[in-house]
Amino acid sequence: MKMSILKFYENREVFLTGVTGSLGKVLLEKLLRSCNVRIIYILIRSKKGIPAEERKTELFRSKIFKSVLLKNPDIYNKVKCIEGNLTRENLGISYSNMNLITKNVSVVFHLAASVKLTESFRDAFVNNVETTKNVVEVCRQMKNLLVLVHTSTAYSFCNKKEVDEKIYTMYRTYKEFNNIANPENNASVEITDENLLENRPNTYALTKAITENYLNNFCRDLPIVIVRPSIVGSTWKEPFAGWNDMNSGADYIAATGLKGILRSILCDKEKICDFIPSDAVINLMLSAAWRKSTTPHEREDEIPVYNCTSGSINPFTWQRFFKCLNTYYWKYPSENTFLYPTNIPKKSYYWNRVCIAMQHRLPAMLTDVFRVAIGRKPKMMTVYNKVQKRMKLIEYFTTREWTFPAGNVGELLKMMSTQDKQ
Repeated sequence: MKMSILKFYENREVFLTGVTGSLGKVLLEKLLRSCNVRIIYILIRSKKGIPAEERKTELFRSKIFKSVLLKNPDIYNKVKCIEGNLTRENLGISYSNMNLITKNVSVVFHLAASVKLTESFRDAFVNNVETTKNVVEVCRQMKNLLVLVHTSTAYSFCNKKEVDEKIYTMYRTYKEFNNIANPENNASVEITDENLLENRPNTYALTKAITENYLNNFCRDLPIVIVRPSIVGSTWKEPFAGWNDMNSGADYIAATGLKGILRSILCDKEKICDFIPSDAVINLMLSAAWRKSTTPHEREDEIPVYNCTSGSINPFTWQRFFKCLNTYYWKYPSENTFLYPTNIPKKSYYWNRVCIAMQHRLPAMLTDVFRVAIGRKPKMMTVYNKVQKRMKLIEYFTTREWTFPAGNVGELLKMMSTQDKQ
C-alpha cells in the first residue's frame, strides 16, 4: 500500500521559489494548513530597500493566511526566510543557508517566473530559463532530493492546436537560444521576433518552452515533474472561495469591464477560455510530487508532464465568461465607474475597430477636454492607450482555443486513495 499524500509531506523540509506571487501564496498556505511539514524554506530577495525578512512579514499579512495564523500563530516559525536572488550562482544564498538546504530539503517547488508578456527576449530568457538552470544546480547539491516540481504554462507550445502532456522539440536548441540571448552576440540583433517566437504570441510562452526543453535535454538525472496550468484564476475552495491577488489578462478584462472602461475587445465567444482555479493547480502540484516519489527515478525516464487545465473536463466559453461578468457588473457595481458596462466582445475585426474609435477614444477625448476646461490634467487618453496595448496582447487568446489532453492527471487520480482524491 502506497504512502498517503499527507504522510509523504509529514516532517519534510521543503524549498519554495516564487512565494510572493499569487500561486506561491496558495502553495505556502496549503503546506502550512494541511501537510504538517517540518520547515518550509522560502527564497526571497531584498527589493527596493526592503530586506527579505521584512518581505516575509509583509507576505503573511495577506488575507489568505488569516485563518491558518488564527488557529496556530506559531506556525509562522515553520517558515524560514532565505535571502537570495534567482539570477545568481547558487541563487545568491549564503554558505550557512546553503548547507541547511542541501542537507535537509527533499522537495522543491519552483514557481518563480517573469510573466511580463512584453518583456524582451533577453530579459525573459534570464528571468525564466537561466533562473531555472540556477535552481537545478542547487538541487543537484541536495543530498536527499526526492522531487523538483517545475511550474510551466499550458501555453508553452501554443503554436500547436493540441498540446499533449509531453515536451515538444523546438526548431532551435537551448544553446542556440542562449547565444541569441547573450548581450555580447551582436548577430542576435538581426533575429526578429517572428522567426524567434516560432508562432507564439510572446516571449513568456517562448521561454517557458525553452525551459522545458532544457530540463528534458540536460536535467534527467534529477527527479523532475512539470505542471502546466492554463489561465490561473481565483481559489475555488481553499482556504476560501474567490481569493485572488494576481493581474492576469482575464483579471484585467474583468476589472476594466467592471469600471466601464473596457467596452470592446476582439473575441470569438464560442471559443473555450481555459480557466483553472489556483487551489486546483496547487493540489495537482502536491499530488504530482507525491506520485514521482513513489517510483525509483531512472535517468532514461521521460519527465512527467501534467496539463493542469479545465477545457477537456468542464469547457467554459468566453460567452459564459462575459455573461457571468455582466451579471456581477450590476450586482456588485464598482465605486469608480467611468461609464455603464456594455456588451464587450466583438467577433468582427472591423466592427471592433469602429467600436474602439466610438466607445473608447471618443469618450476619452471628450472627458479629457472637460478635465482641461475645469483646470485638471487630462488622463483618459493615457488610460485607453494602456488598455489598447493590453488588449492587443490578450486578443491572441480570446480568438483561439486549444485542446489539452490530461491523461497523466487521470492516471494520477486512479493511483490515489479516496481520502487523497478528496
